[in-house]
Amino acid sequence: MIDSKRKAIIFLTISFILAVVTAGVVLVQISQAQERLGETVEVASVTKDVQSYRELDMNDIEWVKLPKNSAYSSFITDKSDLEEVITIVNLKSGDLLTKNLVRKKLDIPANERVVWLNATDLVLIDQQVTEGDLVDVIVSREVEKKVETKRLLSNIKVVQIEKDDVVGSKNIKISLPLEQAEKLIHYQNFAKQIRVLRVNQVNDNKEEVEDKPSKPIVETKPEVKEEKKKEEPVTEVKVEEGTKKEK
Repeated sequence: MIDSKRKAIIFLTISFILAVVTAGVVLVQISQAQERLGETVEVASVTKDVQSYRELDMNDIEWVKLPKNSAYSSFITDKSDLEEVITIVNLKSGDLLTKNLVRKKLDIPANERVVWLNATDLVLIDQQVTEGDLVDVIVSREVEKKVETKRLLSNIKVVQIEKDDVVGSKNIKISLPLEQAEKLIHYQNFAKQIRVLRVNQVNDNKEEVEDKPSKPIVETKPEVKEEKKKEEPVTEVKVEEGTKKEK
């Protein structure tokens, strides 16, 4: 009888301890969930209707608090992302701003166009470049069975660098007159190789380079002659005629 009471007391004590531990775990989880729900993040939105391709300033922006777990990564949450940007679509008052609704403003002449100059299997960039750097573009192409290498562009300014989070690389953009832009795009599609060389802008004794295509370096491709197959001599085989007469 005493042993059964002792076992019952031990069992009840263990049950009570487990209940207290379980209640503590549940309370901790509830408090953590409340903290997560209580965390907010400020997201940029427009205060009035904005037409497309209009520059945004801070008077057009207000910051709206949203729960952190419901804020998408594409929302603009940093003021630096709104410096010198224009909208690319029409916006209504209260619309939340995302990174694909705005882009950096580029001050380029009316007769120039922005061309991508990203590193590919065809385009090689010898040194890392940043916005404001000057670059030369060297093109190698095949012309009438000859390999020709020449400087196509000189001292071209890099107008913009955009980071591609998906690919993990940087998109390099340069500004060119329309005729030069057409040539570069053509060579990007059909040249054998394009090299991008960064210009040294720090050297005090730098030499001036003419902003004209250089004289091409031409190398004739060696012709591969087909070797004639040696004719194997034909061996004549004489067949002796005649049969033995049966006696």
